[in-house]
Amino acid sequence: MIETSFKLGNIEISPPLILAPMAGITNGPFRKICRVGGAGLVYTEMISSKALSFNNRRTKDMGTFLPEEHPVAAQIFGRDPGEMARAAVFLEEAGADIIDINMGCPVKKVLKSGCGVQLMREPVLAASIARAVAEAVKVPVTVKIRAGWSATEMNFLAVGESLEAEGVSAVTLHPRTRVQGFSGRAHWDCIGRLKDILSIPVLGSGDITDPVNAGEMFRTTGCDAAMIGRGALGRPWVFREISNGLNLVEGTVNTDFCKRLVGDHIKLILEHFPGRGSVGQLRKHLGWYSRGFPEGSAFRRQINSIDSSVQIVELVRQFMGLKLRPKETVDRRQ
Repeated sequence: MIETSFKLGNIEISPPLILAPMAGITNGPFRKICRVGGAGLVYTEMISSKALSFNNRRTKDMGTFLPEEHPVAAQIFGRDPGEMARAAVFLEEAGADIIDINMGCPVKKVLKSGCGVQLMREPVLAASIARAVAEAVKVPVTVKIRAGWSATEMNFLAVGESLEAEGVSAVTLHPRTRVQGFSGRAHWDCIGRLKDILSIPVLGSGDITDPVNAGEMFRTTGCDAAMIGRGALGRPWVFREISNGLNLVEGTVNTDFCKRLVGDHIKLILEHFPGRGSVGQLRKHLGWYSRGFPEGSAFRRQINSIDSSVQIVELVRQFMGLKLRPKETVDRRQ
């Protein structure tokens, strides 16, 4: 039987379905929409501890949370334990319910700075970072890792044990290696092996898109929660679909509900990214929302050629039949 909730410290997460951190995507508007769509917990984009130490305004804005998105975890990355601890304190004071440490990002830019999954090749430093952050804040601390660097360097079990020893509240495992990136098959058996040796919650990540494979992950690995990333793009209601399919938390998922989520997301984007700043976000998310629609490719070509959010909103109204009123959605400052 799949449990309907689990705890991170004293925070109860229900349902045990989590929006994964995704750079450039999991900002405040999308996190809120995924919470409405049924996510029990949402994660921020990766936040650079170094940029926070430089008082970078854009980075600090990434630590701004909407009231409706809690509980929310702020994910930080870096390689200096003291700097990471200070970043964690800043985000805790900003309202983050959980601090997450990224030790799994495979992107070259992050690796060149010695962060992300590179830290799994430096387990002593990884443990020092986890200890420094856990000692600096009162909120639960989690860590996201990968299976390892390559098929011959899969050290997730040893790293997971050391992180638990340093006081973290949970470990998320994306069971691909750095070499795999996001290609190939996620090795879910690794999640089960990690769950077998840790006493803290283990969160499973990788290839979750519907109730069938979510249920398979829970049953075959024994994980405490499933983390969903790419499966939520254009489908923020996927969490509620999975909840219904696995009898976790009941909630309606129909055409009207999905349309309302899309409309509300558009409104939030326009409010959160005023003026022309909203155009890139609209293009990105509407590209995903329009997948599967008749003439969807033509719609995407249209919005990608327009630099006005006013015009994009009008196209959305025509294409998707959304009830978007200009006085509510269009930012007049453009």
